[in-house]
This record gives sequence, C-alpha cells and structure tokens, in this order.
Amino acid sequence: MSVAIQLDLFQALLPIKPYCTDELSSGLVIRGKTSALQKRYIQHNPPPVLAFMVYDLDRPDSALAWNDANLPPPAWVSVNPENGHCHVAYGLIAPVARTDAARAAPLRLAAAIEAAYGEKLAADRGYSGLITKNPMHPHWHVYYPATEAANFGYYDLAELAEYATLSKTLPKGRESAGLGRNVSLFDDLRKWAYRAIRAHWRPGGFAAWQLAVLEKSEALNQFAEPLPYAEIKATAKSVSKWTWQNFTPAGFRDYVERTHTPEIQAKRGKIGGVRSGEVRAENANEKAARAHEMSRQGMKQAEIARTLGVHRNTVSNWLKVHN
Repeated sequence: MSVAIQLDLFQALLPIKPYCTDELSSGLVIRGKTSALQKRYIQHNPPPVLAFMVYDLDRPDSALAWNDANLPPPAWVSVNPENGHCHVAYGLIAPVARTDAARAAPLRLAAAIEAAYGEKLAADRGYSGLITKNPMHPHWHVYYPATEAANFGYYDLAELAEYATLSKTLPKGRESAGLGRNVSLFDDLRKWAYRAIRAHWRPGGFAAWQLAVLEKSEALNQFAEPLPYAEIKATAKSVSKWTWQNFTPAGFRDYVERTHTPEIQAKRGKIGGVRSGEVRAENANEKAARAHEMSRQGMKQAEIARTLGVHRNTVSNWLKVHN
C-alpha cells in the first residue's frame, strides 16, 4: 500500500508534459504525462519548480550510499541493473520556486542542501537534474527506503538541513551547478537590474524593461551546464516585474534623501578624505623608493623628476630622507 502512495505522489508532482526518452543518445521528446511515464527517463520537476532533489551516483553498489552518508531515507532509489549506478531522490513537501524574485530565501536553502547532500553522496556534479531514471519503469530496480516512514521520503527543507553541514557560500559563475546556477543567475541579474531599471523609468517603459532583463539573463547563462531557456525566461520575468514594482522613481528619490543627508555626506567625505590621503601617501612612498633606486643607477635628479612626474625639489627631498 505504501509503495502505491509513493507512486501516486510521484505522478502528482510531475510536469503536465514532461521531457522523456528511452535512450539518452536519441535525445529528449515532450509527451503527455501518461505517455511519458512509459519511458525509461522522465523529467521529474515541473518548470520552474523544485519538487524533487535527485542525485546521480555513477558508481556500482551505490544504492545504499544515502545510509552510509547518514542521510535520511529517500523517496526512491532507481538502480541500473547493468552497472549498479543509481538515482537517489528526495521529495519536498513544499515545492520550491526556482525563479521567484520575491521568495529567494527558500531557493538559497535548497541550493545549499543540494550541494551538501551531493558532497556526502559523492554525486556527479555534472548532472543537470532535468531527467531521472523513471521509478515507474520496469527497466530499473527500484527501492523505496522510506515506505515505513510517516513522510514516505518527502521532507521540508528544515528537516533535510538537519542531516548536513551547509556552506554559507556557493560557487559562482561557471563553477555553479544544480540549483546553484539558479541562485547565481538570480543574484547577478537582480544586482544589475537595481541600477539598469533607471534607464527605463518612462511611460510605457515596462515592455522594453522586460526585454532588457531577458536579454541580460541570457547573457548571464554562461554555466558549464546552462540553465534551460524556460527557467531563465521565468527568472527574467520575475526579476523584471519585482524591480519594476519595488524600484520606482519616487522610491529612489526617497532613498537618496534618506542616504544623502548633509550629516551622512560629511561623514562619507571625512572617511573618503582619510582614505585618499592614505592612497596618496602610499603612492608617494612608492615613488620615493623608485627615485632612490634610479639615483643608485646613476640617473640625475632632473631626469628622475621627469620620469616620475614630480618636481626636482621633491626628488631632492626624497633622496635626502633615504640617504
């Protein structure tokens, strides 16, 4: 009975029209859910939502790697009978949006969990996470380790986080993998958007703004395994909408008024002046050392002054101090 519940949960969370195939070498096709469930490989997460966290273990006898790594029982493990390689899958009680600019915190937590579990399982970091070994296909040997558990292998993020030490930072740019790509894209895109939106503050500017954000998101999708177009399009749509609603001309004027008072500006000027003085001193010390070295090589003070772009008297003073 519990296995039947597992399969019902799996089917309920699948995309309406998943990517699927019987042979990876033949490429992927899009089919209705009923037809796709007849294929060996199937897309398990609906775009752009994370319902399952799946790990690809490309080594023999890896079906119990989750137990060896002291991780909770997964929803299912699909094993290739030919080589023992497998997919280990955890279900999420509350699926996480991968493109919602207003709810980035759950995505960051999910990405940190994915990275930590992947490390503990020694999973393939190159796995894109798009399709999985279909647990309903008879080709695979499928295990359901959590059939006796109340949650059937479906967890909330807080529960999953208890089983691993999570990193506070994730790889950026081309080093990003899995959900880390979504986080990296979102962070880079929103930081760009906060400034770029000002060029589109005009009546009817929203359509042009949406297009600009989409073009920027495509340019940022330079990961070793790029994100699917559907995901970057959804991320761009969310970021463009959120920034348009929250970064307004009136809000910007209020921000400037709050952060550029005479008192704050004076304080910034004082800090900047101190730092500028430090930089000038560092440059002068460096030039003085160079002047001393040039003098040792036999250069005349006038020639040293011309080379360093300073007055001859300055060179004379430097050399007196160094000598």
